[in-house]
Amino acid sequence: RKAVRISCAGQLEVMKAMKPGMSEREIQGIHEYVFKKYQAEDLGYPSIVGAGHNGCILHYIDNYKPNITSKELILMDLGAEYRGYTADITRTIPVSGKFSPEQKQIYELVLKAQEEAMKICKPGTTFRQLTQVTQEVVNKGLKDLGIIKSETEKHRYYPHGCCHHIGLDVHDRGEYSQLKENMVITIEPGIYIPEQANCDKKWWGIAVRIEDDYLITKDGNEHLSASAPRKVEDIEAAMKLPSPLDDFILPDLDKKN
Repeated sequence: RKAVRISCAGQLEVMKAMKPGMSEREIQGIHEYVFKKYQAEDLGYPSIVGAGHNGCILHYIDNYKPNITSKELILMDLGAEYRGYTADITRTIPVSGKFSPEQKQIYELVLKAQEEAMKICKPGTTFRQLTQVTQEVVNKGLKDLGIIKSETEKHRYYPHGCCHHIGLDVHDRGEYSQLKENMVITIEPGIYIPEQANCDKKWWGIAVRIEDDYLITKDGNEHLSASAPRKVEDIEAAMKLPSPLDDFILPDLDKKN
């Protein structure tokens, strides 16, 4: 729980601090500073911070883009490790502070897929059922948006499963059959539309993943990472809040004295 709360705090602080012109590495640094401020001993896994097309790279850990733009989304998949336990949380936010119409449509589709999986996330449900329900929502939504022609069309816009165990490792060992009480898992649907994709170019470069951590309870689940804003209106509201880093301005090292 503490690892998850720390990781959620990092997501919120970055939402407040986000500005066009930052680098992916700088954003990674803010997350990890928050982790260390809360005495997290380590990272649960290499931090993933990808803006625009970089968000389409599933395990992008270079985090090198030096100048993110106001037109981009940024996908941030990071987890603190606290006393041996790791969190695994992803948020995708608009660098400008406000989703464009196309970004919002894709984001809302991923959010709907996650929430449909949350409804059946309880003992007895299989991991396959969780993935299947997210795939059904994503495929119908992509067809409705004209990105794919048929709900049964094979595509690579959602190329991974939606759930895994977490605990002492970010992909902790465990059975991948039915959910059982006291398991802790992720639910993480995503849509990734790379540059040059076979669809209208207005969708190019939009990559969205929403990942949360859940404790399986006797009758359902407890959403452990709910404190990290995940709905469009909550993210946009958080990004309007002041940040303690607003006044943290370093000297220009290239400027001659």
